[in-house]
Amino acid sequence: MRKQEKTLGIMAIFKGSPNQPTFREKSYYTTLTRIGSKLGIRIVVFSPRQVDFISRTIVGFELIEHTWQRIEIPFPQLIYDRYFMGPHITKYRPIIERLQNDPKINFLGRGLSGKWQVHNILMKSKDLQKWLPQTKLFSPTLLETNLAEQGAVIIKPMAGTHGSGVIRICSVKKGYELIGRTRDNKPFTRTLTTKKNLLSCIKKLTKGRKYILQPYLKLHTSDGFPFDIRILVQKNGRGKWTTTGKAVRVGKKESITSNLHGGGIAVPLEDFLMKHYPHDLCHQIIEEVGMLAQLLPPFLEKHHGRLVELGIDVGVDTQGHVWIIEVNSRPGRTVFRQIEDGNARLHSVAQPVKYAEYLLNERIGG
Repeated sequence: MRKQEKTLGIMAIFKGSPNQPTFREKSYYTTLTRIGSKLGIRIVVFSPRQVDFISRTIVGFELIEHTWQRIEIPFPQLIYDRYFMGPHITKYRPIIERLQNDPKINFLGRGLSGKWQVHNILMKSKDLQKWLPQTKLFSPTLLETNLAEQGAVIIKPMAGTHGSGVIRICSVKKGYELIGRTRDNKPFTRTLTTKKNLLSCIKKLTKGRKYILQPYLKLHTSDGFPFDIRILVQKNGRGKWTTTGKAVRVGKKESITSNLHGGGIAVPLEDFLMKHYPHDLCHQIIEEVGMLAQLLPPFLEKHHGRLVELGIDVGVDTQGHVWIIEVNSRPGRTVFRQIEDGNARLHSVAQPVKYAEYLLNERIGG
């Protein structure tokens, strides 16, 4: 019998059979396992499909001597939720919710519900309101009204990731211009001559998904490259929020998003701002971004429930105004590898395990 260890279960999406180690982010979980072994924490990756509530066991995979091996273990004391939002989550939501509500299981953090819910929480903060763009639930009627008033709007799926499904709609001389990304994240441009054609096209593009509607903000450089600032904030080994790192993501000129999955690149923050904004404005932007990173995580956690890490995407318009674009509870870490920030990259991987150690020792009585 293997001696009892502190166990961290990672709930992940498996691309194929849950009986094979076909989960995403394998290199990330490999690094987590190595860090965990130094702290005496066993890491097991599993799918919601492989949970048995009768025997209270999971079937998952553990990295043993450089090979992911299939194992069956009792429910872990702690779960790190990396099960990303998407159509697949609906099928397994009851299983995930049952795990979340199990009194003997703790989660490092609970995933955020979607853009609309997050926006409504953040709007309760007088400090954060100034950074929030006007946001409404999408409807064809609202689209018509806002287009007539503003000339350009942007719609986003409530549960979309990586910029997929985001569409900018503009009134132009010929009618209406649509620029955006399909559900499988492919860029597209379309011109429609009548309001009837526009509404018909939007109906097809949004079918089966809930969207939000926002004013189109000019979140690009003076020469037309879209960009945003990714801030990674995480709980540390003392259970306190810390800012792990910041980087700018720059998209392709013809795109409306700057996500790396859509072909964007990452560059260091200060160098980028100094190149595109006046010196005094740069310092103001950096100060606001830092303030936002301090205020947002504890406020969101207070109203949502326990969180472990957040990717906060911040836009800066051509006038230097800072905007909260999106908050993600399952952030990626690629930006720090691209800008060669080794310190941020190391901390970004180590912090979740250190926070797990803190919870196992201090909160769960490990």
